Amino acid sequence: MNIGIDARLLSTKVRGIYKYVAKIIEFVPRFDNENNYFVFQYEDLPADNAFYNYIKIPRSKLPRQLYEHFWLNFKLPGLIKKNSIDIFFTPYMFVPFYKGKWKNVIVIHDALTKVCKEYFSFHYRKYLDLLVPASIRRSDAIITISKSALNDIINYYPVSPDKIRYLHHWTDEIFRPAEIPENEKNKILKKYNIPAQYILFVSVLEERKNLRGILKVSDMLTSQSIDIKFVLVGREGFGFNKIRNEIQLRKERIIVLQNVDSDSDLVALYNLARIFFFPTHYEGFGLPPLEAMKCGVPVVTSNNSSLPEVVGKGGIMGDADDYEFFANSIKKLLEDEKFYGLMKNKAIEQAKKFNPNDHILNLTKIFNSLK
Repeated sequence: MNIGIDARLLSTKVRGIYKYVAKIIEFVPRFDNENNYFVFQYEDLPADNAFYNYIKIPRSKLPRQLYEHFWLNFKLPGLIKKNSIDIFFTPYMFVPFYKGKWKNVIVIHDALTKVCKEYFSFHYRKYLDLLVPASIRRSDAIITISKSALNDIINYYPVSPDKIRYLHHWTDEIFRPAEIPENEKNKILKKYNIPAQYILFVSVLEERKNLRGILKVSDMLTSQSIDIKFVLVGREGFGFNKIRNEIQLRKERIIVLQNVDSDSDLVALYNLARIFFFPTHYEGFGLPPLEAMKCGVPVVTSNNSSLPEVVGKGGIMGDADDYEFFANSIKKLLEDEKFYGLMKNKAIEQAKKFNPNDHILNLTKIFNSLK
């Protein structure tokens, strides 16, 4: 079969989606030598994997959202026919309005705009309400990344349970426990102007991630004379403006890093962190806690959505709004070395459960089932 992969999102700045697309392309060649694969990507991106046939997409001066829908609906169908594509796989939700003879396989990472409406604008929610159900109808198989997300999708969208599968995500092998030499450690701390002891958060800096909860926990720890800073890594997202001033008022103990230069620096930031704190209100999967666990960093997180699947017994979980619980858990990790070591080992063991084999092998099985 000829299978086309929509890799336009390799150009996005959204880290989770970018990583997912990149890792699909990296690992598919290890698991499928029977089918032919075509990658649809923008012309200025490298095309250096001999396993794939690359179909280059020209850039446009049109606004991104407008051009991407124009290309998807008016250019892609012709390219699919020209290259005899049997299956069009997109790691995002949208497929062409025109349904030809090819099969569509889509990934819906979550039902976030349905479960957490308050974190999205009215216009964006209506935009997805119009397009997602239509894509579901034109899809032959749907993949999501957690059982929690699967249940939400079935609950909020008109889709048959038989049409949808969940395949857990995984982390890159670069995320692992590392003994960082003192000179490298000092270089990272100086580069990002952070202290030797800190609590780490990694994700989009948006309202859904419960940033205000992080501030409240920091206040509680400070009131107990526990002097530890919080380092927040991520770009600004929806609702950040509501809390910007509150963060500024705590700038001596809340450090925001919107740009980390490389994955190797991010791995170092995980390994140098004392604790990873992630009090989010909803996650389709929750990649940052998994990355932290894989690096052997004790995780304190909320117990909602997909996080019990991902973190399990590998971290400390509580209600997203129970700030006293979070503060007490962090305090115990900081003060009880034996408990800290136990949670570090549990984190590493839990992270071992997630690997590319399960996801990619089952993905290729889904492709082959559509012959």
